Amino acid sequence: MTWKTITKNIVFYILKVLLIILLIAAAFIGGTMLGYSVIGGAGDPMDVFNPELWQHILEFIF
Repeated sequence: MTWKTITKNIVFYILKVLLIILLIAAAFIGGTMLGYSVIGGAGDPMDVFNPELWQHILEFIF
């Protein structure tokens, strides 16, 4: 193996890991919006990004 192929393999591996992290984040955000608005029936899906909502949720947990 040459340095060129090793570097190429490392770059592809890092890109794969970043893609997986991005897909996980998108699934979390989409699932949270779907769960809050459709399943929970709370209304606007963008309300899930409201900090007061998360403070209210954390009050139930702690």
